[in-house]
Amino acid sequence: MLREQFDGVLAEFGELVGQRLALDGDGSATFTVDEEIIVNLQYLEESDTVVAFAPVGAFGGLDAPDAGEKALELLRMNEPGGATEGYTLALDEEADLVLAMDRRIALVLGHADSFAAWMESLVRAVRAVRERFAERFPLEGED
Repeated sequence: MLREQFDGVLAEFGELVGQRLALDGDGSATFTVDEEIIVNLQYLEESDTVVAFAPVGAFGGLDAPDAGEKALELLRMNEPGGATEGYTLALDEEADLVLAMDRRIALVLGHADSFAAWMESLVRAVRAVRERFAERFPLEGED
């Protein structure tokens, strides 16, 4: 029952942002914000929970000279009141990506506006982390 309700919320949100959004057979959906941030959703049937995650950017490898500094910065940003606004930063080692992640019980996402607010805060968190990493770890030639 909650899955069907969330399907409706997702469809309504899609209309608001001009994208056709629906969960696939595996309970997944993906959409793009401002052609720069990819948001992935996963509906977990057993707990009626929605997981949202978005790639922040490449980590640069665990064997890179600044990997320790980057890892410490990610931990600092995960602290309460940090740049992530409560989102968890995780490292997908296989893809070499830093992800911003969160989960919500589908029950609290009963309206498109509550879902939209959640997605807006995720996008703000991704942008804040990207800005902070760009300042702290500029790419070569970006001085």
